[in-house]
Amino acid sequence: MIPLTSELVAIGKTATDKADAIAQAVDLLTAAGKIDPRYGQSMMGREAVANTFLGNGIAIPHGLPQDRDLIHDTAIAVVQLPAGVEWAPGDTARLVVAIAAKSDEHLQVLSNLTDVLGDEAEAERLATTLDAAVIVARLTGAAAPVAAPAEAPADFAQGIDVVVTGAHGLHARPATTLVDLAKGFAADIRIRNGAKVANGKSLISLLNLGAAQGAALRISAEGADATAALAAIAAAFEAGLEDEEDTGAAAPEAATPGLTGAGASMASYEGRTLVGISSSPGYALAPVFRFARDEVVFDTDAADAAFETDRLDTALQTAWHELEELHDEVWKTSGPARAAIFRAHQEFLHDPEMVAEAKALIGQGRSAGFAWHRVFSDRADMLGAMKDAVLSGRAIDLRDAGQRVLQHLGRVRTGETHLPTAPCILLADDLTPSDTARLDPALVRGLATAQGGPTSHTSIIARALDIPAVAGVGPRLLDLATGTPVLLDGGAGVIVVAPTEADKARAETAMAALTAQRELEARERYKPALTVDGARVEVVANISDVAEAIASVEAGAEGVGLLRTEFLFVNREAPPGEDEQLAIYAAMLSALNGLPIIIRTLDVGGDKEIPYLRMPVEQNPFLGERGIRFCLSHEDLFRTQLRAIYRASAGGQVRIMFPMIAMIEELETARRIAEEVRLEVGAAPVEIGIMIEIPSAVMMAPELAKRVDFFSIGTNDLTQYALAMDRMHPVLAKQADGLHPAVLRLIDSTVRAAEAAGIWVGACGGIAGDPIGAAVLSGLGVRELSVSIPAVAGIKAQLRHSAMAQNRDLARRALACTTAAEVRGLK
Repeated sequence: MIPLTSELVAIGKTATDKADAIAQAVDLLTAAGKIDPRYGQSMMGREAVANTFLGNGIAIPHGLPQDRDLIHDTAIAVVQLPAGVEWAPGDTARLVVAIAAKSDEHLQVLSNLTDVLGDEAEAERLATTLDAAVIVARLTGAAAPVAAPAEAPADFAQGIDVVVTGAHGLHARPATTLVDLAKGFAADIRIRNGAKVANGKSLISLLNLGAAQGAALRISAEGADATAALAAIAAAFEAGLEDEEDTGAAAPEAATPGLTGAGASMASYEGRTLVGISSSPGYALAPVFRFARDEVVFDTDAADAAFETDRLDTALQTAWHELEELHDEVWKTSGPARAAIFRAHQEFLHDPEMVAEAKALIGQGRSAGFAWHRVFSDRADMLGAMKDAVLSGRAIDLRDAGQRVLQHLGRVRTGETHLPTAPCILLADDLTPSDTARLDPALVRGLATAQGGPTSHTSIIARALDIPAVAGVGPRLLDLATGTPVLLDGGAGVIVVAPTEADKARAETAMAALTAQRELEARERYKPALTVDGARVEVVANISDVAEAIASVEAGAEGVGLLRTEFLFVNREAPPGEDEQLAIYAAMLSALNGLPIIIRTLDVGGDKEIPYLRMPVEQNPFLGERGIRFCLSHEDLFRTQLRAIYRASAGGQVRIMFPMIAMIEELETARRIAEEVRLEVGAAPVEIGIMIEIPSAVMMAPELAKRVDFFSIGTNDLTQYALAMDRMHPVLAKQADGLHPAVLRLIDSTVRAAEAAGIWVGACGGIAGDPIGAAVLSGLGVRELSVSIPAVAGIKAQLRHSAMAQNRDLARRALACTTAAEVRGLK
């Protein structure tokens, strides 16, 4: 903690402008022997590249990192300006807290300002007090604020009491879940944490509650559906809401800044080390590249409030759609948990309090750009100053979402090149989810950030992209110039500046071992997955287009176990015709060069909507007209697709698979239509199978098996229907594990029924590409595993090094378990 005395606090001053205010603070620091007076120029230099206005009348000027040698002793000085001074257009500073810090000792001061930022009465007290000791006590935490907090709204009459159980408290994802639930009801909802009260439909308001694990909350509601709203919220809390889950590899054990990392000893490196927190394991050797963003400039004032309001609404809507596209892209490449980041960003854009405040500023003559920037910056500042690390880390998300809107309200002024064009280790103060989603893993060999930690979104996405990363290195990181050679040790959380030959040799040895393993898998990717005791398991790929068909062969897949044809129908105004589909299927068969392909007929509904198909609006779409039901009710569309498939079948090994079969009548109708189409086009018969995704299909598997050539188990849908948990549900998704014993027992029943009928069984859900999932499924008797293209070589290698007898024993023990966690804990 920085010592602060009344001699470094100037009361009742005036300033002609920002430069004058900073000069007064510099005079205090210089007189006390804390800085070289030239550090004042560094503070002004910082103002040229960043706005140091914190919010609610408080500014925190500080110098540039490269000028820390001008600081004799870390210190702060405070200049009180009751009349205020313009800090930036629209921002008036009344309390100037000048910081001269050699490292991070000043962070406690910023933490102590948290409540001031959200409490106008307290900010007013500090800006007008005649006693310097009041300011000293407030900034050092030596005494509680004297003034009573602003009166919060009273609770509604009807309410419930809940406790926050998540390890990270009520942070972005659980708060988003809560807001989504609240917005589904007309009732007004308030949430109290001690003296603080939040609007239950405002994400920012909820985050500002600062509700940590164990916090007791009072949730009250008023309105016609208040009882139902409170019941739904109580159920969500009972289920745990949605903790900040990293569904990729577990975050490595973090190193404490300044201490040795968990993965290695700093003493083993000879070069100068910068220590942060292990964020994503692995090594990288490359020159650094300093990341920069484009600057957005905008007018301060505007005369036409109605026009500016329309501009804000349009920008918010445009940004929302951009985030929707980004969500879908990340969902496809990295999964729903990581894509959920952008759902939280969308929620920021629809925050009712934030939008209302921005429009109020527009009504006062401000431009849309100014109003929006003021609103999201103030709230991000408040979040960033919170004491809880996870909650303060969400400030970067709010700035990311806010900046996305701002780009549509101002003019972009490009500065430094902000994306690398050559291999590098990327350095940044922090990276937003939008930044990391644009990174090219082929160029970015490693990531290092001054802020953040292993639970930050940057860390999660770095692990998803398999990029070594170190977070929380501190401002020293940004002193490194572009081109500086460094070694990044992600496991130890260490950056080695100008590594010695010994340092490089150690890292290169570790990298070589990993590369050798992957190269061995790649070299052997065309070998069959034949276990050591002679059992064969086919490993095939899930694909969506011709390019992926080509890539699947290159990856070593023995065919295609699932062609998701719905992807041929998206991003267009009308469905593809018969000839267009034929051309696509034929191109895939050509790429496969004789390998088999299972073409799943159109599977839409549930979470897969195609607007031009005029799909019905349903209360429960996952239980409605989806999969084969949709095809049978849109027979012309179904027949067109079947004609294209049968015509293409002359060029290779085609199998047809019907999705979402729940009962025998559906299968018999689909088979009848398919046979009629086959005879129309004069095609030879092909194998026909069904997906086992619904418990009723498992129960009827003995009868269904007599009517098809194969089963393919869709473990994702089978899991959600068996456990009655929507796999996209923000609260329940993490519990919908395909390795739950209930699901495994359904799979076992399916395989037994298929074996009795003499047909084979494949699996194309997520657990097929999971190492333990592949072992258990093969042990249950599944003979084909259809996985994502990157997983093909690794799964084949795993099976080649296993014994089927061991896999059967593992499967037997898994069936006897009672929870998915027990299954995943088996050896």
